Amino acid sequence: MAVAVKKLDVSLGDVVEIDGRRYDVVSDKASGVALEPAITQTVAQIHAEHGGQALSSEEFEHAFGHLPSDGEG
Repeated sequence: MAVAVKKLDVSLGDVVEIDGRRYDVVSDKASGVALEPAITQTVAQIHAEHGGQALSSEEFEHAFGHLPSDGEG
């Protein structure tokens, strides 16, 4: 049985989907690329899974405002 080779035009950091499953394109030890199961999720997906929601600016400041800041945002 012959296997058809499919060429992909992908770069490091891309996400590809094969048969409904997502994979991250990562570097391998031989300076090439490899596919690994995607662990990338949006914040909305994480909140949906855990029943949470984003903090407002005021809630964030109340919870974390006492911590040192690098001044970048």
